[in-house]
Amino acid sequence: MMKILTVVSVVLVFLFTSVYGQGTKKTLGGSSTKSTQENKVETQKKTMPVLPPKSTEIKKESKENKTSSKAKSAKPIKGRIASLSGIFMGGDGRVSKEEAITMAGKGDPIVFVVGEGKRAKIYFVFNTDGTFGGKNLAKYASNKYVGIIGKKTSKNGLNFIIAESIESMD
Repeated sequence: MMKILTVVSVVLVFLFTSVYGQGTKKTLGGSSTKSTQENKVETQKKTMPVLPPKSTEIKKESKENKTSSKAKSAKPIKGRIASLSGIFMGGDGRVSKEEAITMAGKGDPIVFVVGEGKRAKIYFVFNTDGTFGGKNLAKYASNKYVGIIGKKTSKNGLNFIIAESIESMD
């Protein structure tokens, strides 16, 4: 009998607290907060979408056109074509056009070198579509100087150029 009474009282306490807990919740400071369902209803009522004015869209487009025109008229990066393995083996990396084309066909990296001596920087060249530009560089390996128009970036100590165009500067 005592067990039944205890179980019934526990169930009643549980039901009372669960019903009471749905309406409001007490916080440590003593203030009560509304339930999450009521909060959702209130936030849905308060938020209204705000559309940006049409004039800002026109300004953004004109800014994009200005930056793309600057990129097209940008000064080319001047350097030379070299074999990466030739540079690492202690040479200057210079190769002929035929050697560069066969090396690029095998998958050996053809790179772009800007500067001379200790100040020279080695750049890996990629096309704007994301493919490696070694085969395009190999076509200009016989030139003394080559110009690349594109964006220079550097990540984890490696230098990259995203080439828009490659030109001979001889």
